[in-house]
Amino acid sequence: MKTDVEILKTEINDLKMTILSLQQQAVDDVWLDAADVKRIFNISDSTLYRYRKENTIPFSKLGGKILYPKSFFTKSLMKKVQNSELL
Repeated sequence: MKTDVEILKTEINDLKMTILSLQQQAVDDVWLDAADVKRIFNISDSTLYRYRKENTIPFSKLGGKILYPKSFFTKSLMKKVQNSELL
């Protein structure tokens, strides 16, 4: 049977691993502004606005600026490639 100290050590180690993982995710999170998204996907202001209103794409508002997570677009493109018959 584990002692209380051993249990605490295990829990502290688990928390450290979780914190490191979250820190890495925070570093990996890159956000695109509207100009980047429009340029990359060749879409108009109105299309991007419609996607936001329909909740087609996730976004976050920081101050007066709307930002889009790059990871969403990367994952979406990977799914599209995996589902295509080209592979």
